[in-house]
Amino acid sequence: MDFKTYNFNFKGSRVISHILFWFLYIVFFFFQFSLFSKSGFNWGVLGSLVITVWVDIAAAYFTVYYLLPKYLFRKKYILFAFYLLLSAIAAILIQRFLMIYISYPVFYSDYTKEMIFWDINPFYTLVNIYTVVGIFAAIKLTKFWFQNQQVKKELESKNKTSELALLRSQLNPHFLFNTLNNIDSLIMTNQEKASDAIIKLSDIMRFMLYDASTDTVPLTKEINYLKSYISLQKMRLKEPNFVSFRLEGNYEGKTIAPMLFIPFVENAFKHGQKNVKAPGIKIILTCQTKSVNFEVINNFDETKSYNKDNTPGIGLANTRRRLELLYPGRHELEIIKDDNYFITRLKINYF
Repeated sequence: MDFKTYNFNFKGSRVISHILFWFLYIVFFFFQFSLFSKSGFNWGVLGSLVITVWVDIAAAYFTVYYLLPKYLFRKKYILFAFYLLLSAIAAILIQRFLMIYISYPVFYSDYTKEMIFWDINPFYTLVNIYTVVGIFAAIKLTKFWFQNQQVKKELESKNKTSELALLRSQLNPHFLFNTLNNIDSLIMTNQEKASDAIIKLSDIMRFMLYDASTDTVPLTKEINYLKSYISLQKMRLKEPNFVSFRLEGNYEGKTIAPMLFIPFVENAFKHGQKNVKAPGIKIILTCQTKSVNFEVINNFDETKSYNKDNTPGIGLANTRRRLELLYPGRHELEIIKDDNYFITRLKINYF
């Protein structure tokens, strides 16, 4: 189905629904009057409704499609009230004209001489006209609210996707830059280790390019990614047991957003003290039935500056934002400085 055909059908359905609304409106008031009238069904009432309903239609469409968007939605309340009052006066007078000079002469000729144009009950006439205007406006406003909510959700979803893509694009170069610095330090001292480091980096980049582009990855892949990163960093260390990585629980079959844990491990290597007793960095990942817990503990010295590459630390800030977007209300992040220890605890609830 092409766009023109779809658009025509959409407009056609709207016209039919509007016609049906006003048809039911006439039928409702006709039967309501007939049920409460002693004379029963009076076709003159039906004729009068068909003639005067055009005033109701004009008042409804003028209010909903002109006054509301032009004044009320733009918070021009005084102008809205002023023009609504003018249109109400005009509707009352037009309806009175149709009743005196058309409806009554045609359907109630016996009462024509007794009718006086200015003998108007403005409150009754106003309620009579603007009851249906209010109903029509309520339907339109309800529809508008639902459409607005759908648009809002769609925009939020698109903004969320765009923001996550931006955060991820910031995180990947940040990690790459730090890792290349590490490899650069090995080139002059141990070319064989530098070559091994490049191979490990290629494995890590493969994960970042292909697996990390998805919303979630198997937890097993994320763990293997962490192991590769840790192995890459340990090549620079003299103590082989400087890093302790412990896995607890059953992590098979679970998924996680990619690259959530790496900034905490990266910061532990970047800012942690290297001249301490092993293990200088402790990493614990515990999988439970309904949650996964990740903890990183490392030594640090507040008196020293650790900004070795002169780049801002965007990893943690981005990870906080990703957690807010991906696991709203389902995560707990705790970062503690206790004596000479820096402790990071993250808990993600699956349900």
